[in-house]
Amino acid sequence: MAEQKALIQRGIELFNLGLYYESHEELELAWNRAPRAERFFLQSLVHCAAARHHAVRGNYEGAVLQAQRALRKLAGYLPEHDSVDTRRLSSLLWVWLDSWRRGVPAPRATIGVRQ
Repeated sequence: MAEQKALIQRGIELFNLGLYYESHEELELAWNRAPRAERFFLQSLVHCAAARHHAVRGNYEGAVLQAQRALRKLAGYLPEHDSVDTRRLSSLLWVWLDSWRRGVPAPRATIGVRQ
């Protein structure tokens, strides 16, 4: 369990540093090892990292697809889950979607975690 928490924490740290590919890889490791009840939550974070990675590379279509997947999976974990402010993250996803649908970069943002 401690290893799982460390993977999630590291994935979020990497995301917050703007290292989206690396974040995706770390969070995917956590997702693969997660108990059933946590899988959609972790998958939503994986999708967030993938969305940002696509967007940074100018692939807004891929970013939109990943963000939509993240929103669907995150919906069951509002307003907070595992110290992550999922309500804020959900709001950010809508802002990102709006930008990417217009074909422009979305504002950079972080995944908020309660200490």
